[in-house]
Amino acid sequence: MRFIQGFGLVLLVVAMMMNCGKNNDEADIQALLDRTWFMGGELQTQDDSTGTPSLLGGPALATDTFPFYVKWVRWIERPVDRHYDIDVVGDSAFVTMTAYLQGTPPGYGFFVANDSPVGPVLPARAITDSVVRKAKCFRDDAGWHLASITVADIYTVGAQHPVTISEIRARVASRNYEFVVNSADKYFEKDELPIFYPSDTVEVTVTCSADGDSTWAFLHHGAGHRPGVGLRRHWRQPFYRENTTTFKRTWIIADDSVITTPAVRHSAVDVLGWTTLFGDSTATYYSRAWGIPYIIKSANDTLPGDEEP
Repeated sequence: MRFIQGFGLVLLVVAMMMNCGKNNDEADIQALLDRTWFMGGELQTQDDSTGTPSLLGGPALATDTFPFYVKWVRWIERPVDRHYDIDVVGDSAFVTMTAYLQGTPPGYGFFVANDSPVGPVLPARAITDSVVRKAKCFRDDAGWHLASITVADIYTVGAQHPVTISEIRARVASRNYEFVVNSADKYFEKDELPIFYPSDTVEVTVTCSADGDSTWAFLHHGAGHRPGVGLRRHWRQPFYRENTTTFKRTWIIADDSVITTPAVRHSAVDVLGWTTLFGDSTATYYSRAWGIPYIIKSANDTLPGDEEP
């Protein structure tokens, strides 16, 4: 009997030690993902406008050329909490990050002014977006490291007209380079992420659609991991419509004002429903966005590490 009791005590101690090690691993992995400059761009820490404020004390509405008089901005309730589901298997870990972006009128939501030539700002449309991003990590003698990540898939929950992104294609003709993503579930290692040189001009093509509606696409780029340090937060630029489901635009990498390479910045292709943009006060908000980190480096630079130097 004493032997059985002693053996049971040993098993209990071993289980406690294993659970403690698991908890430590999960804490270390979460700390890595909170620090790394390859993550974070999926959750903006301020509004996503780039223009002069036109609501006193409220969000800034930026004018885009699709037509010029349409102005819009999201105003998200803060803080936004990330939730991590971490599965540790030996020296590997599989992570799913989720978050919820909420904008509840009248103080928050999607604000738009869409009457020609300059109309009033319509009552805010409620925002109910979810974010999902997956990552794989590995452990060596130095600790945990980021191995690969997916795009950040941001979508409206319960959308009246669900929006789909089928493909994003970024091409640098001058050096015959192309990056393509056509699934939110595809993992990219660092050397598989978009890699641009400071002098690159990129042609970005987006294929997208909405169930029962049309769409318009926008490009966000230039967002650093630590916002507000001497440079503008990021650029937002409209794509130009090729046909009902295809949009294109040119992206000048030098506009991102990267002084030291290699560097990591964040981009997103942001697709909004036509009615969300051009509808009246009764219209609802629905969108889809894929957020993608990208590397800016010279030809002789090595790939950047997990964290900003």
